[in-house]
Amino acid sequence: MTIFKPKRYPKVECCGCGNCCSIPEIPITHKDLERLVKVTGMPASRIVRFCSDSEMEFDADSGLWISFKTGKKAMVLRKRRGRCVFQTKTCTCKAYEARPQTCRTFPYSVDFEDAKCKEVNKISLNNIIDCKGVKCKEIDVDNLIANVRRESREDRAYHGLIRVWNKSGGDMCGSIDFLMYIGFF
Repeated sequence: MTIFKPKRYPKVECCGCGNCCSIPEIPITHKDLERLVKVTGMPASRIVRFCSDSEMEFDADSGLWISFKTGKKAMVLRKRRGRCVFQTKTCTCKAYEARPQTCRTFPYSVDFEDAKCKEVNKISLNNIIDCKGVKCKEIDVDNLIANVRRESREDRAYHGLIRVWNKSGGDMCGSIDFLMYIGFF
């Protein structure tokens, strides 16, 4: 049960504009990829791509940068014609039940008072893109916070895998090698 019950926080629901599925690069973890492969039946190599730091702005210390012989890259959802491979023409998600944790928590940003994500300090809207979401009466705050906590746990585990990979000294060099390393192929 959530300890945090804010008096005021943004309450929006998706309006189907599709901005969140087409504008940003969406980093994913090994667990996100596992869910997507299982539900869609698609091979991992058709779900992800590896983008360079010139294609997306994330802090160099964010934990998502994978060292390859060709430079550092991040694993992100693949796009087709400028939008996520799972986004339909009507801006719905073909893989909704398996969507990445980042997609589950967007457009919200939840700040915790502690590193263990126990007490929520603030819930606000994420401003990385222009979300056209419309105001609604309520959101499921407990579900949102549970998803943010799960995202944090999965991120930490994935970043740990990346640290080990990066310390390997580049013995493995390509994206297929990395996908094999995290359990695919």
